[in-house]
Amino acid sequence: MAAVKTALILLVLVSVLTGCSNDTPTMKTEVKASPPTATSKPPDENAALDALRKINDAQSTYFKVNRRFALAFDELVEARLLRSEPSTAETGYEFKLRPAADAQTFKLSVIPAGTSSTAARYLFMDQTGVIRAESEKEATADSPAVK
Repeated sequence: MAAVKTALILLVLVSVLTGCSNDTPTMKTEVKASPPTATSKPPDENAALDALRKINDAQSTYFKVNRRFALAFDELVEARLLRSEPSTAETGYEFKLRPAADAQTFKLSVIPAGTSSTAARYLFMDQTGVIRAESEKEATADSPAVK
């Protein structure tokens, strides 16, 4: 009988110490809303062209070292070949890097951000390093080269 009382007391004590009641405090994590993206900057083609040239240099160096192109801008930043991923806030353009599955080629589409960018050109570059542009549609490898 004494063993049952001792076991019961231990069970109550353990449940009190571990907080098995419904009032158990839970760890709350505050989720902060990410700042709104700055897409109000009008497309700056010169800034986008400069970014494309830097990306081309970075990808060329990355390929020489790794025998493949970077799959994402993060790889170029981590290798210290780019200072940062090109941003819409800086250029007014969205950069979309699409590497091939074997990473032996890549395509980079540069699209004017925002709805008031109808006058801005769409840009394109691949592993050849040739920058191409179109006025009213997305640029491709068949678009005219930028001079």
